[in-house]
Amino acid sequence: MKKILSVLTVLVLLWAMFGCVSSDVEEPTPKPEPTAKPTPPPPPPPQIIEHRNTDFGGGIPDWVEKTAIELEKLPEYENFYVLIEDHTGQSREGVEMWAKKFSAMSALAAMIQNKVRDKFVGAAAGDKDFIETYMEEVVKSVSEGEFAGFREQDKFWVRKRYFDSDGNVDHEEFRYLFLLTVPKKEISDAVKRALNGVKPETEEEKSAKDRVMEAWGDGFED
Repeated sequence: MKKILSVLTVLVLLWAMFGCVSSDVEEPTPKPEPTAKPTPPPPPPPQIIEHRNTDFGGGIPDWVEKTAIELEKLPEYENFYVLIEDHTGQSREGVEMWAKKFSAMSALAAMIQNKVRDKFVGAAAGDKDFIETYMEEVVKSVSEGEFAGFREQDKFWVRKRYFDSDGNVDHEEFRYLFLLTVPKKEISDAVKRALNGVKPETEEEKSAKDRVMEAWGDGFED
């Protein structure tokens, strides 16, 4: 009995000693979470500081706020395809020169290519793979043509000032819009010439040509 009491006494003493030691050990302090950097406020919206009609007290033309599709629905553009070229740059003269010499003709060619391809795809009736080469030859022939009726109807530019998140001036640039038109009949005639000038080689190509001509009828309408 005494031996049992002695063993229990030793165990109690050991528990008390190690329990106190472990309770005195400080737990490690957790590292603070990294502080997220505050999100900077958005910069103020850009300001229009002048535009083409500023000197004469004029406003912004109606066509500037419309799409080409919306303009084509107006009576004055009923017989025309409309393109709106939109460019930005640091130099107004540089933007205008680029648009007139390169961009306008590229935009016209792209518009013609898209319309011709759309008509071919619509008339192919699932045979597009069989007429791919013929279609591209017609597209190339039309888009490389010259169109005397291609006109710049109007143009408009604004000078805009941009700011950084602190409200300081960051930079300025010009935005230049050009309103361009081309008669639908002129495009239609060019397409017909191309269809008659590029000889179809296969029955699928001949069938596609007939269906495309029939789809367009007397005009190049959408």
